[in-house]
Amino acid sequence: MMQSVCLIVWAGLVASCWAATVPPPPLIQTLSNGADIGPEFKLEPNSNNNNNNNNTSTVEDAQFWRRIGLQQLEKIIRKAQRAKEHSYRYKAKNIIIFIGDGMGLSTISAGRIYKGQYLKRGHGEEETLSFDHFDYTGLAKTYNVDKQVPDSAGTATAIFTGVKSDYGAIGMDTTRSKLNASQGRLESVMDWAQSAGKRTGVVTTTRITHATPAATYARVYNRDWECDTEVPNESVGIHKDIARQLVEQAPGNKLNVVLGGGLSPMGALNSNEKRTVNFEGGTELICQRGDQRNLANEWLEQHTNDSKPAALVKTREELLQVNVKEVDHLMGLFRNNHITYAIAREQGEPSLEDMTRAAIGVLERGTQSAGYVLLVEAGRIDQGHHQNYARAALHELYELDLAVQAALNVTNAEETLIMVTADHSHSVTFNGYPKRGADILGAANLHRPTDPMVYETITYANGPGYFDHLANESKRENSSNFWAPFKLYTKEEIESPTYRHMATLPLKDETHGGEDVIVFANGPGASLVRGAFEQNYLAYVMSYAGCMGPAKNVDDSCQKQISHGSVHSAASLTTATTSLLFLTTWLLSSSFSLKACVRLHI
Repeated sequence: MMQSVCLIVWAGLVASCWAATVPPPPLIQTLSNGADIGPEFKLEPNSNNNNNNNNTSTVEDAQFWRRIGLQQLEKIIRKAQRAKEHSYRYKAKNIIIFIGDGMGLSTISAGRIYKGQYLKRGHGEEETLSFDHFDYTGLAKTYNVDKQVPDSAGTATAIFTGVKSDYGAIGMDTTRSKLNASQGRLESVMDWAQSAGKRTGVVTTTRITHATPAATYARVYNRDWECDTEVPNESVGIHKDIARQLVEQAPGNKLNVVLGGGLSPMGALNSNEKRTVNFEGGTELICQRGDQRNLANEWLEQHTNDSKPAALVKTREELLQVNVKEVDHLMGLFRNNHITYAIAREQGEPSLEDMTRAAIGVLERGTQSAGYVLLVEAGRIDQGHHQNYARAALHELYELDLAVQAALNVTNAEETLIMVTADHSHSVTFNGYPKRGADILGAANLHRPTDPMVYETITYANGPGYFDHLANESKRENSSNFWAPFKLYTKEEIESPTYRHMATLPLKDETHGGEDVIVFANGPGASLVRGAFEQNYLAYVMSYAGCMGPAKNVDDSCQKQISHGSVHSAASLTTATTSLLFLTTWLLSSSFSLKACVRLHI
């Protein structure tokens, strides 16, 4: 093939071109034998599955995703070995995973600025979050088996079982059935931990039966089956509702800590509950039990029979009075539905930080236990975004930041792996060209008086904010008249917890986003979090680092129980020995005099 080739010599200012026969460049190899580049996996045709809508018919079941998770783990380990790194072998006695539900990158960036401005520390952009300082980060791909943009059930199932599944599935793989509760059942991180003798706990600002916390202990076809009244007739007597699973079967009934909302699904409705601020949206609706069972009291009776004390609390004051060093099982249910958004917290409700401190206090037993695994979910970041309540959502991220810092303050970094991530993102955008230090919840272009309309820095691709900002007499031919002018909203309205930011597509409920989410990791095993990976890989990080579940025997590091300190000491000893050997050889092979050695302080 004839191509023109040019030679340019800058120093001599020479440039010349000539025609030559040059072979075309070789095709870039995206797949290679055993290499670490290219796709994480290749879908292979399988004629036995008729449920896939794509060109292949692969069954992406538990076996499939376990293989993918272990392959990713082995790939990271190989990379570390080639670089002669040892940190991947560090073992975590304790594991805490924080989930900011719906906390995508835009939310993190905007939330960091919100924190600085809320605390009145500088402009805001230079502020840091507690987990910004973690040693390792990675990107998790969040899609469900059947959805490009996922939900919390499928993503939480991936994180806590190591198996990706369908939209709406809890603790079951894609082979799940409404008519067979055993089909597709999965074990979770909490099962693995309890089998390894670790204590376990779940903390959330949502209902304790909501999708993310439920994925740690329940196996049910549909995330909506939180009460017995929500299980459809065809599945009654086959699938237990999520609340019953928490109380009646492992790992739920073996959890040492259960803190969150959800009195109603648990059959313990507080008929005197007060609601000061009227937040809207489907998430404010809640099911009630039809079997008249009070599962919270049943839980307390079940654990009171044990030799160690148990406690059931329903207010912040009661929570703070618990002797966490003595109580072996603690349940706290603080609202009928979700715990109220922190920006409008009701009297008697604990903060996420309060619950995190109490949970760690109950779980931490020093040398008397094999450690613990704890989920802490800031679940209302997601729900704030769903209603375009940007202020409420960002304040929930600030609450998460406080909880992470509290955990860092009361745990030993050399024996506790802490990960902070999201299950999925949202359609929220951080946009425009606002000036440095501009209110993150304010207008993006007030400094440009010639712009035809003022718009907000935080806006949504869709949601109910569309209706709140649409001009009553909008004229589509003039975009500046399509939306109600920003100046029509008072300062009090804009700063209200229920003020909705503008959305460009009218939906009653804003949607999730499909981009990757960040994973921040600190402590033993944190170095396994690097690069981009399938979300289910996080379960294998916890399994390998915590010496529990399917990845504990990938190598001999769990048998040796290598701690951060011992590996560090061993590495230091090896370095020192090598240095001494080099120096000795150098001295023996040189004509060094004793006087020279004295000058070198040898």
